Amino acid sequence: MMETQPPPHAVGTLILLLCSLPATDAIIWAYSDRNSTPPQVFDDLPAMFGSPLPIDGLRGYLVEAEPTNACTPILPPPVMDNKTVFFALIRRFNCNFDVKVLHAQQAGFRAAVVHNVNSEKLLNMVWNDDDIRKEVTIPSVFIGESSGKALQSHFSYHDNAVLYLVPEYYFPLGYYLIPFIVVVALVIIIMCIVMVARCMQHRKRMRRNRLSKEQLKKIPVHKFKKGDDYDVCAICLEEYEEGDKLRVLPCSHGYHCSCVDPWLTKTKKSCPVCKHRVLRSPDDSDSESGEGDGGEGEHREESSDNENTPLLRPSPTFGSMDESPPLRLDEETGVPPSVAV
Repeated sequence: MMETQPPPHAVGTLILLLCSLPATDAIIWAYSDRNSTPPQVFDDLPAMFGSPLPIDGLRGYLVEAEPTNACTPILPPPVMDNKTVFFALIRRFNCNFDVKVLHAQQAGFRAAVVHNVNSEKLLNMVWNDDDIRKEVTIPSVFIGESSGKALQSHFSYHDNAVLYLVPEYYFPLGYYLIPFIVVVALVIIIMCIVMVARCMQHRKRMRRNRLSKEQLKKIPVHKFKKGDDYDVCAICLEEYEEGDKLRVLPCSHGYHCSCVDPWLTKTKKSCPVCKHRVLRSPDDSDSESGEGDGGEGEHREESSDNENTPLLRPSPTFGSMDESPPLRLDEETGVPPSVAV
């Protein structure tokens, strides 16, 4: 018998059917051009032995085995040539699956289709004899009872029907996800590195602009007594009382320790009023402009502060706007001689 090619509309129907099918391990697509039976698709499961179905599927004609259980050698297909492919339709039970498929292979069939009996349950056929398993080289699938009856009645070789054994369409999701995951991981790693670098720079900048506890201890503390020149804390605006501890900065401005200490250690290491730096470190001199000029750059900074801060002139009083001449600082302690530590 001459092989017949399915018409174009049948191929289109196959594509539509494949797209609408649920995910299974394999399918059988059957088409006949001698009757009015539309193309049908049958679910099946491939065997655990023998060769797997080709990626592009296997096309051939279905012939019922004789005997139907294939527990003994069966008759060969109607046409014995290399161009025509035949599948053997075999009934379940009476012997092992590997024996059935081996008999179909020995008879000249290129694949075996084993159908269930009194059940629609699909099984993954396994082998019983390891020696027989090694001899089996053709693929085989298992189908339900109704599928076997439909194939035998409407899609056999005598009905000029063509069968396609199609493996499960495997979409290599991991293959396409790996590049995406790598790119996302690289982006996340780069973002983390940038964020860590920015945080380190920010912390370094904050440390440079604040006083440490060791540096804070170097600033003298004065216990307030009546008659001292200090009247009001410029931060809390509370008048000083007897015994209050005042932190006297090098610019001669004094504040409550509880008021100015958080400012110096958490905000800036400069006087809240005149903005003069309390202590200078090598990092400060490096970050200032004109570091090659030494004191000249520092003088320019103080000059700019003087222009922007009207209360820059050292004054021991905060309760009034009276101007007073600059105080002379002791060369050893760096504080006014009138301040007793």
